[in-house]
Order: sequence, then C-alpha cells, then structure tokens
Amino acid sequence: MKLLKIQNKAFTLIETCVVLFIIGLISLFAMQQMHNYRARQAERLFFERFEATWHATREYVAVEPHNVRLSWNQAEHTLRYTSADPQYRNMNVPIPVTLICVNPNAWFNIKFNHDSGTKPQTLICQSKIDGHRYEYRVQMMWGMLHVKT
Repeated sequence: MKLLKIQNKAFTLIETCVVLFIIGLISLFAMQQMHNYRARQAERLFFERFEATWHATREYVAVEPHNVRLSWNQAEHTLRYTSADPQYRNMNVPIPVTLICVNPNAWFNIKFNHDSGTKPQTLICQSKIDGHRYEYRVQMMWGMLHVKT
C-alpha cells in the first residue's frame, strides 16, 4: 500500500491573522497621512481666502468712505469682516480647527480706515499639525500683506 501524502497549501489561521494585522497597520498609517493632507489643504485654502478677502476689503475701503473691522471670532472660529455700511456684505471666513492664533490681540483690533489705512502689525497663526508658523506683516499703512511662511 502506498501512503498518500496530503499537502496543505492553504494559509493557517495564524498566518491569516498576521497578514490582516500588517494590512491594518498599513491602512492606519495611510488614513493618518490622508487626514494630515486634508488638514493642510484646509489651512492652505483658508490662507488663500484670507488674502483674497483682505485685498477685496482694501479695495472697498479705498473707494468707499466707510471703515471695515476685522476680528477673530473665537466662539465661532471665524474671521469676521464687519462694516457700518448697509450695502457692504459682512464676510465670515471659517478658520480650520488645526490653526491657533499666536498673537490674538493683533487679530482683534484690525481696522481698515478710508482715510488713514491699517495700523502696521504682524499677524501670526500656527498649525497644530506640524507647528508651522504663518506670519502676515501688515505694512505701509494701507494694509499691504507680506507673507512669511
């Protein structure tokens, strides 16, 4: 009689668990990287919108005899542009939760004045993701932004 050898070519339970564990770790790492990428994109879009609204407000104040005030609303986590002009549309720019204000006093008292411009100052934000600092230097009394990233 011949002895039949049975060869098992399937994965064992332990091998399957090890493979699933490795795939899970790789997926977890990839998900964290995707989360950080999206957060950085949200920060980048915030700063693009902030710069666009800043320049639009500067142009508005140069033409209209009204003042506009910019404030960092901590409760709603937004930047708020407000004016006494009823035709001026007050703007709110949402701030990503990954950004913190390093110098809140500078952000709370920004005024675009029709006749005297904006007080020179430095506006600083910092990312919670990687600690990156974003500095906006307001110069020349008319609100020219110089960006240091």
